[in-house]
Amino acid sequence: MRIGSLFTRFWAPLLWGLALMPLVAQAQTRTAPTIQTFTVQQVAELAPGTELVFQVNGSPGGTVTLALDGSNQSVSLSETRPGRYDGRYTISLRDQIRHDSAVRATLRTAGGETQAVLGQTLLTASAHQRAVAAATPKPVIDFFGSQATGWTGGHEITLTVRGTPGATASVVMAGTDVRPAFREVQPGEYTATYTIRTRDTLSERSLATVTLAAGTHAVKAEKPLGASPVQPTLALRQSCDTCGVVQAVNTVEVEGEPGLTGAVAGGVAGAVLGSQVGKGSGRTAAQVLGAVGGAVAGREVERHLRRETRHDITVRLHNGTVQTVRMAQDPGLAVGRQVKIVEGAVVAND
Repeated sequence: MRIGSLFTRFWAPLLWGLALMPLVAQAQTRTAPTIQTFTVQQVAELAPGTELVFQVNGSPGGTVTLALDGSNQSVSLSETRPGRYDGRYTISLRDQIRHDSAVRATLRTAGGETQAVLGQTLLTASAHQRAVAAATPKPVIDFFGSQATGWTGGHEITLTVRGTPGATASVVMAGTDVRPAFREVQPGEYTATYTIRTRDTLSERSLATVTLAAGTHAVKAEKPLGASPVQPTLALRQSCDTCGVVQAVNTVEVEGEPGLTGAVAGGVAGAVLGSQVGKGSGRTAAQVLGAVGGAVAGREVERHLRRETRHDITVRLHNGTVQTVRMAQDPGLAVGRQVKIVEGAVVAND
């Protein structure tokens, strides 16, 4: 067997394989990354100081960062073992993280990047339910009317309710034990028709009580079946000039008013430093300038140290105007909540 043919048969494939190994390894390192799981240790509340613990499992050798809706800070996770990334985030006073805030994870490797959205809620199941209930605006009834063709057996009563869309309407009528079923014929408008039975004792004076329920909240309106329609929301608007709905809740930092302490301390320090400069009248001038400058600096330092957190609640009043009230304490009011302004404070009006 010739040497050339022996080389071609046995050694050439081996050399080609060795030459291709770096290319194969490089191709493997550039494989697009993947995220298999993204989890959080659920908490009972999302208050300042609460620590959120996250974990991502995916492609090894990369970097993982998280973005939380309601926070301006990103969270970096550390690779604690190949393909597993762990990290923590403590909620600050400046954060506006809610029960429905989305959390996005980004995993970057030499092969590119991929993203995943947290599939869990940040809160435990029971805490999340309470948060959803609190954030759900209380339904309103704008109109409740009824019309009957007569009051004896076989006649029909048509009931109409207008108010919050996507809710559930029901009615109780004195004189019958039947509760006719409502259907939402268009967003926010509900109708029901009832055919009077001979054993019913309905009349135009029979009281009808309608209930509109959404989530854990419900509102009622009542009137005699033969009476004119009622408009509870309009009546409320006409009787309450400071009632409205929360449009926005913002947390802001304000600088407190400085007292004499910072100015005096700064002035003394400035005068002492000024006394070290120059001689005679020059030293005196330096002392005066140092005292003035120190007082100004001291006031600014004290102003910064007295920085406090305030809460701006924007309310759209039922009369159409918008008013923003600044409060020292968080009133715990969600957007959409029915409220009223009492003595400079916003309170629930459920």
